[in-house]
Amino acid sequence: MKRKILVIHNGYPLRGDGGDKVRTLNMLQSLDSIGFDVCLLAFFKKDFSLLALNKKSVPSNIKSYFIFTLPDRWGLGGIAALLRAVITWIIVKCNHIELIQLETSLSASCVRYLKKNILVVTDFHADPVPELQMNGRTKSSINRAEKDVCYALSRSQRIIAVSNNLANNLKKYYSYDCPFSILPCSFNSEKFHIDPAQMIALREKMHLKERIVLCYLGGLQKWQCVEETLDIFLRLKKKDDRYFLCIYTNDDLTPFAKKIELLGNDCLCMSLRYEQVPLYLSIIDAGFVLRHNSLVNINASPTKIAEYMAVGAMVIATKYSGDAKVLVEDSGYGMILDEIENISSEMIDELNLKIHSYKENKENASATIKNYIFKSRLWHANEIKLKSLYSNI
Repeated sequence: MKRKILVIHNGYPLRGDGGDKVRTLNMLQSLDSIGFDVCLLAFFKKDFSLLALNKKSVPSNIKSYFIFTLPDRWGLGGIAALLRAVITWIIVKCNHIELIQLETSLSASCVRYLKKNILVVTDFHADPVPELQMNGRTKSSINRAEKDVCYALSRSQRIIAVSNNLANNLKKYYSYDCPFSILPCSFNSEKFHIDPAQMIALREKMHLKERIVLCYLGGLQKWQCVEETLDIFLRLKKKDDRYFLCIYTNDDLTPFAKKIELLGNDCLCMSLRYEQVPLYLSIIDAGFVLRHNSLVNINASPTKIAEYMAVGAMVIATKYSGDAKVLVEDSGYGMILDEIENISSEMIDELNLKIHSYKENKENASATIKNYIFKSRLWHANEIKLKSLYSNI
């Protein structure tokens, strides 16, 4: 008889295919492969029109419940948490659930009415407290998130974290005694098998055959350091006029318009659909993931680093960019900057040399990077760890 496990994700994102959603779907498939009878309880807050599409994305053999939840704002946080906990209790009772896996600590309050003989594993995608502080959220929101983290740590028999930094900082700031496993964020490998002929054709179409193509992929929030990325590119451009910058974002570029104008014809700004990203990344030589010194960044395991590497590009990051340093050092290619402000001329020279060295040896360097990331950051490696984690529960 299969053991029954309920995966709970409070705040499930119906829109897009971001890291949170991809990770949860991967978890469902792995738990099913390991031998569990899996159910999903996804509490969502918006985008009703995408509900049917999301239900189809869950494997047909996994029972799923997508339930609207009130927001944790406007004084509704307590009522919302109470309703989620009651709904969870009913679903656990009706389905004879034996195990719970919480996706993010924001799901912790859902299990507060369950008996202690129902074992809990919490998958920490991040520590929400410094994120809320950085985004200027209310004190009550921050206090609620901190209580969720503490409760998740005390209630769980096992902890999963996306990085060693996150696991260590959870222990440092909250303390916990249960065993933990590191399951870093992975990328969708199926989408990153690009036909080289397509890549060459796209580079030629965009007149980039002889250029050194750098890239920024992602949002334009302050913590993503777009301003600093543009500054570094401008300094590199003075070293070699072959440099070209691709900015792939769906956000409004207006705040950066003046600086982008300085780049003239040496910059391309594009909004991409999710399925377009792998092909347009395949034309680049290096990708930026710059971050400031903050717990939010240090704890992370940015998916975009793996995506850059999946197309064979070298990564330019700071030592605060999650687990970038480990990936760069282990792959043998890339550059980790000590700081993001007041970068010395010597550091820019070193970066320029590393990019040129990569470019001159691109065929071998790109293959090495791809081989490394496809071995170390595919979800299958996490599934093996997950099986080991549950074998002792």
